[in-house]
Amino acid sequence: MRERTWVILLAGGGADPHRVDTSSGEFAPPQDRQTLMKMALSRARAIVPREQIVVIIDRVQKLRWSESLAMLPGGNVIAQPHHRGSAIEVLLAVLTTLERDPSARIIAMPSDHYVSDETALTSSLLDAATPTAQTRNNLALIGIKPEQPATGSGYIVPGRWFEDGTRSLLRIVNPSGKLAARDLVARGALWDSSIVAARGPVLVGLLRACMPDLVDQIETALAQGDGADVRQRALAMVYARLPSVDLSHVLAQGAAAACRVITSRSCGWSNLASARRTITIRRPSAGRVAATV
Repeated sequence: MRERTWVILLAGGGADPHRVDTSSGEFAPPQDRQTLMKMALSRARAIVPREQIVVIIDRVQKLRWSESLAMLPGGNVIAQPHHRGSAIEVLLAVLTTLERDPSARIIAMPSDHYVSDETALTSSLLDAATPTAQTRNNLALIGIKPEQPATGSGYIVPGRWFEDGTRSLLRIVNPSGKLAARDLVARGALWDSSIVAARGPVLVGLLRACMPDLVDQIETALAQGDGADVRQRALAMVYARLPSVDLSHVLAQGAAAACRVITSRSCGWSNLASARRTITIRRPSAGRVAATV
């Protein structure tokens, strides 16, 4: 069967456009969250048609995001009962997408990242969407060359090179301080962009190998019926007892052998959920907005 690429945008938890943490300053203002979502949608639209863009959000956020998500078909917005980490977000979105397209190739990425050079990142996303001998049956992670050592981001430590330009994954690290971050950068580590790509069945299989009980629970809830209300009730019961699981943490715990690293072209990437500096966000129709994060 012909593989089609689907883009999954992760918008749960801290991506709520109405959430502002004024005490820590770690979150962009609400209007800029909306701008970042529109940028993420445009980023996805550059590589796939809108019918193949899926957004997963928390149920309480669905109405708040309605304006930004109006461009998508209604069935492409997946509402999860609560935020339970990026691994659960990806799992639910991929399983739902595979129901519609069993041979789908998935690119999953956060919706709250800022990029100053969209063309450069788009080129790297297209690389991730194109299977190679090394990525055909593996998970590809996109790493970003660090502009400076930073403790707010995780790092990908790549290993040997392959003929297709990808690299093996040695480990994923969250440095404990500036010295550790500086050492990682000196050794050639990359920022972990949290952007991953894989054929849908491969991604589900990897998650099953790492967290089999959680995969079984989500699959059982989805199998309760096709009706939206039935599924939501079943998912609500499962989510009530689920732990919060981060995808990078899952991959770091034993999935390195099944991963390949793609180094992104320089694109001015920033993770607004963790970065603590002032950047300039370009709004499509209102010039620039300075956001301290």
